[in-house]
Amino acid sequence: MCCNPEMIINEKHFNISQCTECRRIGLYYKNLLVGFKPREFASFSRLFNQIDFEMAAIRFPDGHDHIVVNTCHPDIQFSFTKAEFEEFREMLQHASLILKANRILRTK
Repeated sequence: MCCNPEMIINEKHFNISQCTECRRIGLYYKNLLVGFKPREFASFSRLFNQIDFEMAAIRFPDGHDHIVVNTCHPDIQFSFTKAEFEEFREMLQHASLILKANRILRTK
C-alpha cells in the first residue's frame, strides 16, 4: 500500500504529516525523519513536553548545553540545544492539537 500524506505542519526546518489511509505520522526535523503510529506519536509528544531542559541538560564537547532524548529505538537518540528543544516542543504541541481536532472532526 502506498501512503497518501496529508500535511499537518509545514515549516522551514520541520514538517509533520499523516497518511490518510494507514494514519501513520511522519515527523521530519532538519535531517531526521521518524515514523509513528498515532498512539506512539501522542506518547512521544506527552513525554517530550514533560522534559525540563535545565534539569536534563549536559555540557557537550562543543561547549553548549544539550539534552539527549530517547526514541522508540534503543540505539537512536535526539540531541537538542535549548533553542532546538523549544522549537521542537512547540512543533509537537501544535501538531498534537491539530491531530486531536482532526480526530474529533472525523468522528462526527
